[in-house]
Amino acid sequence: MKFRGKRQTLLEAFTIVGSVVAPRSIKPILQNLRLVVDPGGATLLATDLEVAIRYRVELEEVEESGDVLLPVQRLLGIFREADGEDVSFVSDDRALKIACGNGVFKVLCEDPEEFPQIPEFKEDKAFVLDREPFRLLIRKTTFATAREKTRYAFNGVRFEVEGDVARMVATDGKRMAVKTVGIDNPSDISAGHIIPTKGLQTFDRVLSDEDPKVRINLEERQVMVRAGNAEVSSRLVEGAFPRYDAVIPKETVLTAEFQREDLLSALRQAAILTNDESRSVRMSFTEDSLVLTSRAMDVGEARVELTTEVNGESPDVAFNPDFLVEGIKVMDAERLKISISGKDTPARIDGEENFVYVVMPVTLRSG
Repeated sequence: MKFRGKRQTLLEAFTIVGSVVAPRSIKPILQNLRLVVDPGGATLLATDLEVAIRYRVELEEVEESGDVLLPVQRLLGIFREADGEDVSFVSDDRALKIACGNGVFKVLCEDPEEFPQIPEFKEDKAFVLDREPFRLLIRKTTFATAREKTRYAFNGVRFEVEGDVARMVATDGKRMAVKTVGIDNPSDISAGHIIPTKGLQTFDRVLSDEDPKVRINLEERQVMVRAGNAEVSSRLVEGAFPRYDAVIPKETVLTAEFQREDLLSALRQAAILTNDESRSVRMSFTEDSLVLTSRAMDVGEARVELTTEVNGESPDVAFNPDFLVEGIKVMDAERLKISISGKDTPARIDGEENFVYVVMPVTLRSG
């Protein structure tokens, strides 16, 4: 194997593919990246057995093809720290000699024979989605998935395709985000699957500004995406996803509208004097204002008031301020509407078209 490439190009490619590699694994071989060089360029492959990626890279010159396994973090360190523009590679028995700038490195390689096979994208059942709507689906939902790894269905995002509509829904049982976009679906594909958060985050990383389209193939056990130079596959999450439409409040007792930035600022201020044990902010509504209060033992208390038009009446209600802030941050709207349905039922936040965010209140503490 002998070839030469641009350091910055290789750094970007190895960074994307390296995000799939598990830093710790019961199978040490999975901590490597497979590098396959042919006369037309190089293909980088990696998997953690849940998410797999195949990434094509242009090279400046190929004198000899080859196929090796490399420790991705070591290569990334070389590409980040070396100061040369070009990187040259020459394989020598079980090592790869790398020269860049004033540095020369000899990295031990492994035999790629035992590396898992990475699936190739199948065009026959693919549908097309514009890049930016797909990016919005991911970024406006994945933040609401469960952090605990044992929540199964809640560790992923429900992805639905029906007619000319695609929808993603995420929940951790305490809040829920729903985003809908239009799609080009000439084959009239209909599907509903749960995609793990890591898979979606990898899809997001490979979206290329140079390619305005994303091709998606939903299968029984996996979903595959082709975008730009990358093909990514992700195993689907098993389990039943909750009936999200039943969670969205249909009736409300109070609504109030706010400037997005004003509400964010007020929530952040009130959250300052909370702690992990008392992570809640109380909302009290009057005819023309919202008063946010917080209190934590050995910390102190805060009171922040916002003037607004309030329609209806509601008892005080409390929320985890982090859940409110995280949902509001992803909304592209100058004004937001909060709809309260009761102190023990979900609140709904609207503002951005085709996006709904629902948050469960927390138990109000006396005083």
